[in-house]
Amino acid sequence: MKIKTIFKIVIAIALLQIMPLVISLFSPEFSLMLTTDTFGFTPSDDAMLMFENFALVLSFVFFGIIFHMIGAMSFNDESVLRRLSFLYFVLFGFLSLTDLVAVLQGSNMAAPVPVILLGLTSLGFLYYGSKKGTV
Repeated sequence: MKIKTIFKIVIAIALLQIMPLVISLFSPEFSLMLTTDTFGFTPSDDAMLMFENFALVLSFVFFGIIFHMIGAMSFNDESVLRRLSFLYFVLFGFLSLTDLVAVLQGSNMAAPVPVILLGLTSLGFLYYGSKKGTV
C-alpha cells in the first residue's frame, strides 16, 4: 500500500476522532452530552470550562498533526516516507496510550470505544506503512 494513501486514511480517521470535540466547541448541548458521562448530569461551571479548554487544545493539536501529515505528503523518497510513518506511529501511539491506560484502569475519563478503535486502526496503518509501505 502506498504511504501517501496511508497518510490520507489516517488523516480521515483523525478527523473522525476529533469531530465530537470540535462540534462540542460550537454546540453547548453536544458539549453537555459529552460531559455528563464523566461529570454527571449537572456538571459545574469549572468542569465545563475545563472540558472546553481540553476540547480546544486537543482539537488544535490534532489539526496541527493533520497539517503536518499533509505537508509530509510532498516528499517522494520512500525511506523518508517510511521514517515519517514510523514517527507518526509513535506520536499516535502516545496519543492512543492515554485512552488505553484509562480503559485498563476502569476510569470513566477515557474516550468512547469507537474513538479508541479508530486510534488503534491508525496505529496499524502507520506501522504497516513504516515497514512495507511503498511510494
